[in-house]
Amino acid sequence: MTGSAITLAAMTTKPNPVLGLLIGAVLAWGSATAINYAGIKLNVLRAARFDNSLSDGLPWILLILAVSAVVGLVLSIRTISGGALVGAGGLLTAVGVAVFTLPLRQAFDLSKLFVIPGTNPAGYVLWDGSVIFVGTILLVLGVRRWATDLRSTSLNGPGYQPGQQLPTQYPGQQYGGQTFPGQQSPGQQSPGQQGARQQDYPPRGGAQPR
Repeated sequence: MTGSAITLAAMTTKPNPVLGLLIGAVLAWGSATAINYAGIKLNVLRAARFDNSLSDGLPWILLILAVSAVVGLVLSIRTISGGALVGAGGLLTAVGVAVFTLPLRQAFDLSKLFVIPGTNPAGYVLWDGSVIFVGTILLVLGVRRWATDLRSTSLNGPGYQPGQQLPTQYPGQQYGGQTFPGQQSPGQQSPGQQGARQQDYPPRGGAQPR
């Protein structure tokens, strides 16, 4: 493997939680906005119009499933997963808590940030506590993943790559042509071992003992 290939592999496998932090926050805002819009449409169809038509509600269900799948795929990228989970979970948790703790006017203005311009500014998913639930789960998972990445990087050095096997040394094993204290070098024998070999094997040309 050439030097450029090794450098490229290290760049693609080394954890980058800071980049993931930004990606996770943007991803959480975009997905919450899209799901909020689709949720309003489904709520109006089912609760307001009492519309049981599958053809009317199916597009919005597919939109929610598609957004959830994309978010799951991005959050599972090994190099940014720690930061992305923290960014997404932190944003959702903070916004969800703020909606229920700020004065109503300020909370309503905050919910407008998660509404597509030109649509009904209801902020449906922000007012039922679901973003607090999902955000807290993502935040806890992200903190654990981030800590694991930092610990593995610090223990294995700056050149460590995830999945790389480290050399294992066993007691008495030679390394680099050096011997450990109390270990005999190859070909070196103790006086007791040399005497045993002389007794087991008679000299050449001599008579066999009877």
